[in-house]
Amino acid sequence: MQDTILGPAGILFIGCYLASLLVIGWVANRSRKENSLKDYYLAGSSLGSVSLFFTLYATQYSGNTLFAIPGNAYRNGFIGLSVAAAVMSVVLVYFTFATRLNQLAHKHEFVSVGDFITWRYGKRAVLVAVNAIAIITLVSYALGNFKAIGLLLESTTGGAIPFAGGVILLGFIMAIYESLGGLRGVVWTDIIQGSLLFVGCLLLFFAVLSLGPSGTAASTVHLSDRLTNYFAHEVDGVGFLSVVLLVGIGAAVYPQALQRIYIARNPRVLRRSYSALLIMPLLTTVPMILVGIMVAEWLPGLSETQSENVVVYAVGEITKTYPALSWLLVLYLGAAIAAIMSTIDSALLSLGSTITKDIVGRDGRPIDDARLYRLSKMTSWGLMSIMVALAIVLPQTIWALMIFKFELLIQIAPAIILGVRSKRINGNAVFAGIVAGCLTAVVLKLSGYTPFDFSAPLGLHAGIWGLLVNLVVVFTWRK
Repeated sequence: MQDTILGPAGILFIGCYLASLLVIGWVANRSRKENSLKDYYLAGSSLGSVSLFFTLYATQYSGNTLFAIPGNAYRNGFIGLSVAAAVMSVVLVYFTFATRLNQLAHKHEFVSVGDFITWRYGKRAVLVAVNAIAIITLVSYALGNFKAIGLLLESTTGGAIPFAGGVILLGFIMAIYESLGGLRGVVWTDIIQGSLLFVGCLLLFFAVLSLGPSGTAASTVHLSDRLTNYFAHEVDGVGFLSVVLLVGIGAAVYPQALQRIYIARNPRVLRRSYSALLIMPLLTTVPMILVGIMVAEWLPGLSETQSENVVVYAVGEITKTYPALSWLLVLYLGAAIAAIMSTIDSALLSLGSTITKDIVGRDGRPIDDARLYRLSKMTSWGLMSIMVALAIVLPQTIWALMIFKFELLIQIAPAIILGVRSKRINGNAVFAGIVAGCLTAVVLKLSGYTPFDFSAPLGLHAGIWGLLVNLVVVFTWRK
């Protein structure tokens, strides 16, 4: 099977799209209200429902939506529905603490996640533990997505844009609009990127559903039969629940997700945005799962590596039969680039706020806000350069770190969620819980423990066991 090549018209479209992001960064810079960390990292904490929804949506749905999810469905069928349920559960977890955190953020002018941790617990050990996990998570998140975008451009252009060239180009563009506009620039670009991702997923789904080879089993009746069979015989209830808990709780405490809570104008805006976000897995994740399943029926035989690009192959087959629909590949590539870029820039901006506010700003030396503001811009360029270099030179095993990030990230959930909801949680208990939870998860992973292996206790993810240990320590700790 030949790789699909993106033609000159497609490259021109992508070039115009990337140029528009630079224009947005410039306009966002002109729209800043003050030279402060709050304006740079939180866009003044005044986002309305529409802009907040799009930045939440674009940040929550990464390149995995267009690669890993269809690929998993291609190989395993409806097992990917656990991911859709997990993404919906993220919003439900938000409802348990987000509105209260938003009120606290406005009252105490939080900028970074560390601001809340310092205000709530007043213990440097807790701040260091939370920031260490946040940095590991954000770095692995950004690196994995950089690798994805480099491979995407290399494969869809037939090598015309090499892996390293694609990573450098897009990293340079992101550094420009992020350093110019800060979070305001990121949010405005997220509106374009989120719209492109949403439209792309739906159109790709209907294209595969309507234009796949006739006479195949990829019909609505066949999909219905497979879905019924999955819930009747194939569903692994414990495994399903484990994925929902791991992703649902872990993704809710992503540093960039917490900063989105800070920037909402008020709790009402936050609730409206979350209510709309709750149904998006049905319009984004589920269609991509169905695409993977349908393509498996009329385009079998892809290897595990090839199945990650199942949508590219599917669109390639469609455009062979219907050449006039070659724009579908351009749409797919645009949606994929948008999804990946929106996650990278959000992760690096959160990483920058952690370094600028929680490390440099708390090192004991007096630094005025204007200097920190200038430092934040330099930090954006520095971090982008480092991530681009690491993405190029590090081996592909960085993906293993991406998979592991939720196992660690979920360990800071008690510090955030319980810290917001209860005044009784002790800082020493939280620190001890984080350490115990991380050690449990790491030891289980190193021991070769595999979730869903029922020779192991209940077959839960190592991170879930770590969280249970974490909570036991928190609730049994005595001052």
